[in-house]
Amino acid sequence: MPVRYFPHRTLIQKMIISFLISGVFMLAALMYSIVSLSSMHRMQVNIARNDLAAATTTISLHEVMLTQERLAGRYLILKQPEFRELYEKNTVKFLEGMASLRQMGQGNSFTALTTEYARYADLAGRLFAGQEVTPDVMRQAADSVKKAFEELRAEQKRSLDLKLKRSASQEARTVFIATVLAVGGVATAVVISFLMIYTFALSIGKLQRATHRIAAGDFDHDPGIPAGDEIGTLAQDFLRMAERLKELEQISLDASPLTRLPGNIAIERSLNRRLREKASFVMCYLDLDNFKSYNDRYGYIKASELIKETARLIHDAVMRINDQDAFVGHIGGDDFVAIISADKTDAACRMIINDFDAMVPAYYSAEDQAAGAINGIDRYGVPRKFPLVSISIAALACQPGDYATAAEIATAAAGVKDHVKGTTGSNFIVVRGAGLHET
Repeated sequence: MPVRYFPHRTLIQKMIISFLISGVFMLAALMYSIVSLSSMHRMQVNIARNDLAAATTTISLHEVMLTQERLAGRYLILKQPEFRELYEKNTVKFLEGMASLRQMGQGNSFTALTTEYARYADLAGRLFAGQEVTPDVMRQAADSVKKAFEELRAEQKRSLDLKLKRSASQEARTVFIATVLAVGGVATAVVISFLMIYTFALSIGKLQRATHRIAAGDFDHDPGIPAGDEIGTLAQDFLRMAERLKELEQISLDASPLTRLPGNIAIERSLNRRLREKASFVMCYLDLDNFKSYNDRYGYIKASELIKETARLIHDAVMRINDQDAFVGHIGGDDFVAIISADKTDAACRMIINDFDAMVPAYYSAEDQAAGAINGIDRYGVPRKFPLVSISIAALACQPGDYATAAEIATAAAGVKDHVKGTTGSNFIVVRGAGLHET
């Protein structure tokens, strides 16, 4: 069973569809890779602008906090105002850093840091205002801020790890899916190419076998290739060619060996086709007069040459009337058939008679030509003179419904032939309906 895909498509259409399918896979792989890489780029930019910046800012704030703790401790002991000024400058830095962190969208640990630092800043403010604040209270507040920093840094680390994990997972997924799509596209192209090559090879092999079978005379062999593409069309052409060869073989077997004109089987087939198609036509029955006496006088070789030349003359005359559906056949001996259209009958008959009468004298000796007759014996054994060979044409006009079979037409034409042979010289009669038109 041959592999068939995309039925009722030409080879070019199949190739285009195949390339489109492969291209869709490859394009999907490319587009997915681009989209995923763009998403990964945005994630990495987010990590660089937020997570890494937040971690760097947090480290800086922690160092500022430590500096503030040292300055507050020295002020607590030495009471020198320059320590207060330095503390306030660092406080500005710390608040600016906290504002940056707030814009980066930190979590609960940032809120806790803000609360703890506010408590520490309040104690430092009271210390610098001269109120009594013990070192233990300051140390505890500073430790709370440091602890809040540790929690914030741990939260930032967890967030960064999660994003990095997502980025790595997306990268792996992108590589996998893009690879699958790319491999799928290549695999699809390979499979489609294999199917096309296999189908072509299988069909060509069938056509080759069909050629051998047809060449061997098996004109009924069907290669079994479905229609649809050029190969299917070629297979149908093979079938039509085989059918035509079968007809030609039958015509050849039926044809006259002498004239090579179609014989009785082909004549009957041509008449039956016109009857089936309910066509109007004229069946011309052509017969040579005085041919037996010519054969007796000049022998069968010369008589055969005359028959052969008469066949060529009739065929050429019918072809000259430009009737595309005209048919010329050889019943046998000196009897011929021409099937033509009604409007060309008179012209064809006159052309045949004129050409025949111009040709016949060349087949006689000068003496017989001068006498216009030859001596011979008729069928009853009585000596008599026979005129030169002439041609009689009985043309029977056939309308749809007049005749049912080819045999009926042949019988009617034979009756008309007997009538026209009763006249002298070459002549023709056209029977239209019930009347006769004689020329």
